[in-house]
Amino acid sequence: MSNIDDPEWADNPRLNGWLHTQAALFSGWVEQTEGRWDFSTGSLDRLEQEIKRRYPSYDDAQAARDDAFMTVSAWYVGEVHVRNYGAVWRCAPQPGLGVHARTEPVVRLPKEVLEHWELAELQEKEELYEDDFPYCNPSEAVVSAARPEYTGHLSSFLHQYAPWQTAVDRALTRARNQPSQSPKGHPLPDAPGPLDPGPLGESLAEWLAVQEEVFPRWAEATGRPADFDFTPASLGALEEVLREALAPQAGTGTLYDDPVFNCAVWYLGETICRNHQARWLPMRANLDVTGDRLDLLAVAHIARRIGPRTELTSAIHRSIRGVHYPDDSYQPLRAVLDAYR
Repeated sequence: MSNIDDPEWADNPRLNGWLHTQAALFSGWVEQTEGRWDFSTGSLDRLEQEIKRRYPSYDDAQAARDDAFMTVSAWYVGEVHVRNYGAVWRCAPQPGLGVHARTEPVVRLPKEVLEHWELAELQEKEELYEDDFPYCNPSEAVVSAARPEYTGHLSSFLHQYAPWQTAVDRALTRARNQPSQSPKGHPLPDAPGPLDPGPLGESLAEWLAVQEEVFPRWAEATGRPADFDFTPASLGALEEVLREALAPQAGTGTLYDDPVFNCAVWYLGETICRNHQARWLPMRANLDVTGDRLDLLAVAHIARRIGPRTELTSAIHRSIRGVHYPDDSYQPLRAVLDAYR
């Protein structure tokens, strides 16, 4: 089966027909929807309010998923990504099989603009199913926007682009110099839009405070409390502790439930923040921080994002591969900080 990186996902009758249909319906959609619809990033919050006004719950929006208002809304959301960040539309040429088949058009940043080292790093994280490359399913996003507990849901997807600013610049240049997939779908003159990820949210702030409170006990429990002083050198001690305590759990599904790993995620993120003036990024739509969402935690500085859970997982798996497969390259956890040099 083909995948999203194959050329036919970018140009096929299913995708092209859907894009042109929604573009043709857009003028009528505008007449029935109050507000200014100029594909600016700020218009997504207005769209979310309109969706909540029309659909009081997720179930109501889901039932209307294929209605013209929702399909054009999905197209509009995708076009905001396209026109402000250089994202591209992708859709499977043929419907897939199974409940989770990709049957709807999605948008994402084109991999073609990545440097070789960026692509290699992304591919490694993709193997662990923990990549953070900008991606959005607009159809699912507009349905989820109806949830009363979600605020700023549609605009939260734009936060993904902040750590990939240089790739966004390349994508916008690329988009300006080639035909657009949708009519008039070229980048806006003032693109990209604002990239500030915004406030942390109560759940993440609470999670950070809890980890900081338990850290002294965590460090004491490792038997090496003096080694954990938030310096780059301390990451060597962190990796040694994790490899000894957690390597047997790698691949078993229990790794992320271990409290040792949980606090280690915080420690790595804090070490990056304290040494390079990075900051924790908010959880998308201010989701609660739970064990199954640790992969969403990230710190960022300038145009670089680092996911602490992803890096710790990679370090553990790389160290294991290094033992069993001596030809594999092994990069110590300390190398994470090299991203900022």
